[in-house]
Amino acid sequence: MIFFDLDGTLLDHKRSEFLGVKAFYVEYKNYFRIEEKKFYKLWCQISDKYFNKYLKGELTFTQHRIERIKKLFNYSNIKLSDEDAMTAFKRYLINYENSWMPFDDVIPCLQELSKYKLGIISNGDLVQQLLKLERMGIKQYFTDVITAGEIGIAKPNIKLFAIACKRVNKHPQECYYIGDDLYTDIFPCNQIGLNGIWLNRKCESVSIDKIKMIYSLDDLKNILPHED
Repeated sequence: MIFFDLDGTLLDHKRSEFLGVKAFYVEYKNYFRIEEKKFYKLWCQISDKYFNKYLKGELTFTQHRIERIKKLFNYSNIKLSDEDAMTAFKRYLINYENSWMPFDDVIPCLQELSKYKLGIISNGDLVQQLLKLERMGIKQYFTDVITAGEIGIAKPNIKLFAIACKRVNKHPQECYYIGDDLYTDIFPCNQIGLNGIWLNRKCESVSIDKIKMIYSLDDLKNILPHED
């Protein structure tokens, strides 16, 4: 069984986020007295803060979206109602979703792995992650999709990986997990004996022993066993 992370591994999330924020900035720039690059940086900081609150169970998925926008406008001393904040967020969401694209190496890799059972383990909302797979045209490759939003436990908590393995009736040692984040994906899954493979898309220079690493999904075939 081979599990994949989704955002940053299969989906070029940062590209989609950037394009979504860019369109949002153009639409709402009269409310903000900062230039576009600083606005994008602010957006990412706020997004990370409130998404982590969602992962910790402090906010629902919808609430974290509302609070993100309210905080953003608060920097311009503008107070939004929950309804107005959600309306603004939906403007961003339209452009973000329309920009969803897989990395170039994703579909060739999935086609090559047709003899394996494939799954997803993701820190996200189940409905949204399924929609991402569908929009990218790769949903059919995956038999199991496990998300933090569904389970109530988020990476790097090793319990999420254990639950995923149990769901597919496999021991961790029988499974592989490919993710782009060394600390959220690879270190924790290795702790339970799951075979973590770090997809180092940014070609970061690190000196860590006993970590399996690839720079592209094109290289995955050189690490996986030849038999299912």
